Amino acid sequence: MWLRSPRLRGARLAALAQPRPACAPGARGLTAPLAAGASIHCPRCGTNFDRSMSFCGVCGLPASEIVSAPVGTPDAAPSPVARVAASGAPVVAAALAVEGPVRVESRTDNFGAVAAQAGSQLVTILKDGSEGPVHRLGTAVTDLGRFEGNITLPDDPYLSPRHARIQKRGDRHYLRDLGSVNGIFYRIREPVDLVHGDVVLVGQQVLRLEILGDGEVSLGPVMHYGVMLFGTPEQPRLARLVQLTSEGIPRDVFHLYRDETVIGRESGDVVFTDDVFLSRRHVAFKLDRAQRRVQVRDLGSSNGTLVLFRGEREIADGDIFRIGHHLFRFDASPRSAVARSAQGSSAR
Repeated sequence: MWLRSPRLRGARLAALAQPRPACAPGARGLTAPLAAGASIHCPRCGTNFDRSMSFCGVCGLPASEIVSAPVGTPDAAPSPVARVAASGAPVVAAALAVEGPVRVESRTDNFGAVAAQAGSQLVTILKDGSEGPVHRLGTAVTDLGRFEGNITLPDDPYLSPRHARIQKRGDRHYLRDLGSVNGIFYRIREPVDLVHGDVVLVGQQVLRLEILGDGEVSLGPVMHYGVMLFGTPEQPRLARLVQLTSEGIPRDVFHLYRDETVIGRESGDVVFTDDVFLSRRHVAFKLDRAQRRVQVRDLGSSNGTLVLFRGEREIADGDIFRIGHHLFRFDASPRSAVARSAQGSSAR
């Protein structure tokens, strides 16, 4: 985090230069008001700062919250939550995850010390399913992009210069696409009704749904010179999935004519045997012929099913979304991240 204020930079250097107070035997864990002195010991980051300052110049903890802090040398700081991978975390598809080390510039231009107390954060999900860099969110607006915004990811060619925005309104957070080229994919938690043109990401497969018009649903047999054309028996179809490629053109087309079409790596109606990031039975597309609708449902896959959106949607604690090659998990507070890691440890 860049500290623009000279006063904050000076306070930070002065704090690091000061020795830590010695702890009397048996004093660990006791609480008492701060004694008069030239510095205050910060229990969060372990540094000392000038008593005249209203908050810690390193981590931003308000001095008013340190009055009842434990006296004595603090215990060794725990490892940051961002570097602890939850047990049983899924292996993330290469199309969804960061490939190798990522150079991340995280700027908090005007968040200040208050942002350090905001609590909400984005946790990067790495290629192996572990947790990578953590980005603290501002109290109001946080923009993400390749070159512009509070969080910049210059090594991701699939990101627009200013790609997405997370905005806090009251106690809720909203994720908005800022007119990017590739949009935002969010991981669904329950069945979702799709509309014509929706794009679904499963494993490395990018599939666009197209609802067929009345003239394509059932064409009937073809007569050629008075002879009925021989072929596979027709099936009334409602929609199709078009496989999109990075070349900008479609490749394979899969018509949806069964009541439910299952896609997977080993079992299903449509199988991609060479996609190692698909589960055996990954996702199902269910037809509602009466309403001419298609519903997508994840079948408990390891890497999940993601749907593209380009507007704005509310995000909740634990939601996962992808922009460019980066996969993020939204944590409403550090406490939820700690609880999530604890749940993973207990599941071992």
